Amino acid sequence: MPITADSPLFQLTGLALTAKESEKHFATLFNLSPNVVLLTRFEDGLICNANRHFETTFGWPMSDCMGRTTLEIGLWMAAQHREMALEKTLVTDEPASLETQWRSRDGRTHDGTLYTQQIDLSDGLYLLSTFIDNTEHIRAQQALKASEEKFARAFHSSPDAIIITERDSGRYIEVNDGFSRLSGYSASDVVNRTVFEFSIMADITQRTRLIQEIEEKGKVRNRELLGRNKDGELITVDVSIDPLLLDGTPCLLITARDISQLKNAQAQIQHLAYHDSLTNLPNRALLMDRLSQQIALLKRHNLRGALLFLDLDHFKHINDSLGHPVGDSVLKIITARLEASVRLEDTVARLGGDEFVVLISGLEGSREEVVDQVQRLANTLRELLSEPMFLDGHRLQVTPSIGIALIPDHGSTPADLLKRADIALYRAKDSGRNAIQMFHATMQKAASDRLRLENDLRQALARGEFSLSYQPQVDTRGNRIVGAEALLRWQHPSLGHLAPSQFIQVMEESGMILEVGNWILEEACKTGRELLGKELIDGNDFSLCVNISPRQFRQSDFVERVERCLRTYGLPNRLLKLEITEGIVIQNLDDTIAKMLQLKHLGISFAMDDFGTGYSSLTYLKRLPVDALKIDQSFVRDATTDPNDAEIVRAIVAMAASLNLAIIAEGVETQEQLDFLAQLDCHFYQGFLFSEPLSAAGFETLLRGRFL
Repeated sequence: MPITADSPLFQLTGLALTAKESEKHFATLFNLSPNVVLLTRFEDGLICNANRHFETTFGWPMSDCMGRTTLEIGLWMAAQHREMALEKTLVTDEPASLETQWRSRDGRTHDGTLYTQQIDLSDGLYLLSTFIDNTEHIRAQQALKASEEKFARAFHSSPDAIIITERDSGRYIEVNDGFSRLSGYSASDVVNRTVFEFSIMADITQRTRLIQEIEEKGKVRNRELLGRNKDGELITVDVSIDPLLLDGTPCLLITARDISQLKNAQAQIQHLAYHDSLTNLPNRALLMDRLSQQIALLKRHNLRGALLFLDLDHFKHINDSLGHPVGDSVLKIITARLEASVRLEDTVARLGGDEFVVLISGLEGSREEVVDQVQRLANTLRELLSEPMFLDGHRLQVTPSIGIALIPDHGSTPADLLKRADIALYRAKDSGRNAIQMFHATMQKAASDRLRLENDLRQALARGEFSLSYQPQVDTRGNRIVGAEALLRWQHPSLGHLAPSQFIQVMEESGMILEVGNWILEEACKTGRELLGKELIDGNDFSLCVNISPRQFRQSDFVERVERCLRTYGLPNRLLKLEITEGIVIQNLDDTIAKMLQLKHLGISFAMDDFGTGYSSLTYLKRLPVDALKIDQSFVRDATTDPNDAEIVRAIVAMAASLNLAIIAEGVETQEQLDFLAQLDCHFYQGFLFSEPLSAAGFETLLRGRFL
């Protein structure tokens, strides 16, 4: 039914208004409406009027709309909705409603509810349309729905366990799949039941403390707790809790993560940081920590302890000859023997390689009694470790050298005690290995002197403190000089001339022998070239002898170094004779022979130095491409007075003859010694009887004098 001036719309405080007044009032209401209101002529749909809200919402000024239809200005997103609205208006007296979309002038879409109704004004029939814009409401609903969906996805797909419980009752409201993976319980197992019905929290009293913390601090972050899964297994979890209000009920939002593997990994890392990976023994770091504790404890209770520093003699030979897997097995056996031989309160540690330390604590009695106890224990360990072991078909026997420092007698800090036990160990090895040495103050001085000597050695080459002396080698048949041995000399800036026995071993152990050995070879070749150029030596009947250390010979490029040196100084290869010791031979015999054959192919000859003082085995001597044997001076010196030494010299000469090797005697100082050697057909010798070692200039003078 059309709205007229008599309709309730135009009744005000119970008084009927005139048509003119009603229309005026209608216009007022029309413009004041909070919704979009549009007035169109019923017969042709032309826009007659619109309120200000229409203009601001859709961007159409009335001046641009008047006399045009809603279709012409593109107001409808779907044109058929206009027809539907008209049809509904024609069949009902009530305002017809329709959910639709209108388009603003800039193309934006507005979702809303459209109410349409016919009204009869003084100049004809009109259609009054009221559009309630629901766009923001719909967007808010969509955003809320998206947010809820996003939360649900995050909640259920989170790798962590997420739980919502009522704070006071502990009732489970919701749990995600992460909770099920963590605990083993499904959502149906726990929802609407309380936390007190399960043992998921290993100590349920912790819950009360967590709630108290929330009340004090507002939340709980990254608290490490013990939990228990459905199978009863303990797990370590990292828990964070936030308070939550759901429908007015205080709740808790709990996030939990299983960190059991992380804790195990951390424990493993911690263990590896303080234990040796091969033997699982405490390493240096843990030893030093325990040693610090023991020093304090022993002082407090007026007791003593001891530090035993062990090193396996010649262990490197096992690794070199049988391989590291066998060496590792040996270390494990040694570990087992050590652990079986000490008390539970003592510590066995591995510092690396073949070095072990045994920390003995809580020893009572006088100093002498403690020393006796420790030495007896050290002897027991030495004997036990020396027992044979059988690995991969090999019978192996390793012996230990042991250095001992008493606690607190020999030091008040871990570093001092370990250093002094190491000094005693060095003395034990120096005394022949398979030995035990207790530290005493004189060792400290010897160690300091050795360190100072080592430091001085490192600078000696750069400072030009080294020189070579040459000791002639003579053939008694004609008294001819047929060679010379190059000998290293060191003029120390403060200690003066030092014998090789005072520094060669230090040089070898420190590795400096490599650099110095190369220098010796180059300097000797240079001198040989000069003597040859001055025609003071016979290029076909002279040997320039250079000693080669085991470490130098084992260099992978040793052959190339020798060849390069000869080429650099222009010395004929046949003049060079390399003197090697049995220490070189016993370390990888096949490699030794291969290198010697390469050098022999170049024309270089070999002499076995100090023969008779080492293994002197015919087994290797038959295989080695040596040209000469040198009888060590220790046998020559007493050959005329000691029948045993005389027999040794005879045996060496006979051995050389049977192998067709030349023989040279060292250290000949008297005519009696020379006569004894001549009787054995040993005609080559060197020693003070003919000449002491001479400088390069002195040797040149000697040679010139013999040519005059």
